[in-house]
Amino acid sequence: MKRFPLVLLSLLAVILFFPISNLIGLQGKNELIPVVLQSSEGYNKVSQIMQDKCVDCHAPGMLRKPFYSAFPIAKQLMEKDMEQGSARLSLSIKLFSGEEAFTPLMLARIEHVIRNDSMPPAQYLAMHWTDSLSADEKQIILAWIVEERAKSLWSQDAAAEFKGEPITPLPLKIELDADKVSLGDKLFHDRLLSGDNTLNCASCHDLTRGGTDQSKVATGIRGQQGPINSPTVYNTMYNLAQFWDGRAKDLQEQAAGPVANPVEMGALWDEVVEKLKQVLEYQDAFAKLYPAQGLNKTTVTDAIAVFEQSLVTGNSRFDRYLRGNTAMLTSDEIQGYALFKTNCTSCHAGPALGGLSYEKMGVKRDYFKMRDGELTEADNGRFNVTKQEKDRHFFKVPVLRNIELTYPYFHDGSVSSLKEAVRIMGEVQLNKAFNNDEIAKMEAFLRTLTGEYKGKSLARLTVEDIQ
Repeated sequence: MKRFPLVLLSLLAVILFFPISNLIGLQGKNELIPVVLQSSEGYNKVSQIMQDKCVDCHAPGMLRKPFYSAFPIAKQLMEKDMEQGSARLSLSIKLFSGEEAFTPLMLARIEHVIRNDSMPPAQYLAMHWTDSLSADEKQIILAWIVEERAKSLWSQDAAAEFKGEPITPLPLKIELDADKVSLGDKLFHDRLLSGDNTLNCASCHDLTRGGTDQSKVATGIRGQQGPINSPTVYNTMYNLAQFWDGRAKDLQEQAAGPVANPVEMGALWDEVVEKLKQVLEYQDAFAKLYPAQGLNKTTVTDAIAVFEQSLVTGNSRFDRYLRGNTAMLTSDEIQGYALFKTNCTSCHAGPALGGLSYEKMGVKRDYFKMRDGELTEADNGRFNVTKQEKDRHFFKVPVLRNIELTYPYFHDGSVSSLKEAVRIMGEVQLNKAFNNDEIAKMEAFLRTLTGEYKGKSLARLTVEDIQ
């Protein structure tokens, strides 16, 4: 009798025994982790649901291993599912027990897949049919998400009916040292920070242009063209890191980079510090605000970072809507928000509608094959920092506040039209072809995100307003 190849036998075993695993149980199936720190009944139920139905792919190290898990094909399939699942949402014993809280991004991702009925995926359910979420379980999880969001400081200004939304209002006031904000403002606009005294931070992050230069790529010292689009400086305090590739851990580290970059401001920090020390106003300010350190690179970048923390553009029409003034939005804008929530908030959530994660540009379709032009080093994204292949083409999710002013869009500045940006994102991230009506309504919603700075709409902000 002719023997089957090993690979076919393994596949046959998987096909035969996956359904049986639903009947005989998997290791750890009923060994629930007790909730120790949460008093919420909703949380207790959610923890049990997730431990029953989500650990296989989203909890590395807690896999309920069936007996066939060592078979070649089964092992590869499981490892791939776990790698993909845990990269998107990684659950842990501390989360299950309540020792750690779910982050706003986690809540947004869980809500997104439940409302879109995309988890557990059909391929997984074909083998584990008892692990589908029931209608009651979905409602329990969604109700708990609303409960968790209502506890967040981010939602404290939202009206009661909107405290459970994936997007929260920006605060109207930020508590910062006013003198440091003022000093940082002056430094941000001072051309002494560049090598030839021709550029300042505002050259690429113009506060009257949505905190950008509204150019495809930045223009640096001696007219040199940078490799990437300048992201907005507004609302950057909400970013998990700075720059498209996240190479700066915070605003202070970010402030130091462009000054010494030979293609950007082209200066040497020692020389910049010496130039600033010649200015009496700076001497007095740093002696007062940084008496132990004085004027140096660290204190200069700290002052700029404090100023950038103040660049929060609250009181947009959408913020006023979330605060309870529902008349602020038109029917089309509200419908656009509904479409946006269905499609976009697993990445664009939180106060700034982004900045909380790194995502691949081209999840469903290859963006770079669609785009004209050769690949550049900047297209590698996060890979340039980590040197890990899994991070290639990953970028920090841009904030969408003031999006109507921060064109052109994407890391490469390849698209000037907001409508076109929405269309492309639908195709490459979701594999969806939005129709013209859907695009128009989402664009209408996105335009409600234009906020205010110093009491004036960014759309009408002038140089005189920021002086």
